[in-house]
Amino acid sequence: MANDRNQMVSVRQRQSSRGLFSPEVVDLVVPPLKFGGYAGTVGVLAGVGGSIFQEANPIIWGTVSGFQWFTLGTSFWFTRSIIVKGWGGEERLKNGDKTIASAIAGTAAGSVGGLIRGPKNILPAMFVFTIVGAGGQMIANRMATRKPKVHDEKESFWSRWSPLKKLTDQEYRDMMSEKMLRIDADIALIDDRIAELKKQAEEEELKGSST
Repeated sequence: MANDRNQMVSVRQRQSSRGLFSPEVVDLVVPPLKFGGYAGTVGVLAGVGGSIFQEANPIIWGTVSGFQWFTLGTSFWFTRSIIVKGWGGEERLKNGDKTIASAIAGTAAGSVGGLIRGPKNILPAMFVFTIVGAGGQMIANRMATRKPKVHDEKESFWSRWSPLKKLTDQEYRDMMSEKMLRIDADIALIDDRIAELKKQAEEEELKGSST
């Protein structure tokens, strides 16, 4: 009996430490809510800005627009997360598969947005958000696969007009060795000139002593 009670207590402690939901459910629900929160914030700002031009109540417009964008963002990311997880995960998907998943998620989000605005807006909203989802994913794929060449292009542009040039290690060694050769040649010329002057001085001394 005591062992059974201890096992029950340990099981309850494990359940309480894990929380009410499993990690799989948390990973599936929390990211869409975060994405929806970001989208809802943008929607609130857009609604308040639109109310200024329409001379309407900014609180009502901001609330309605924020709710709509929150619903769109949450439904989009939730649908996309389910598709991506069902297809093996984000790391295993190709860019084309990611685009298809985002397009399907855009269709689902558009249908939800169309239901909020009215049945007549379902098909247009599905069409628009399908294009938006696919286009946004294509842009994201292009940005992810693009190599960072901007810094090198800037350097090559400015190097054309700059009087200074960045040398490699080999170029620097060659330049220094060339300078050392020039210095050695100059020293040799100076030594030769000194020897000539000494010789002239000795000859003058011999001429003076002979006279």
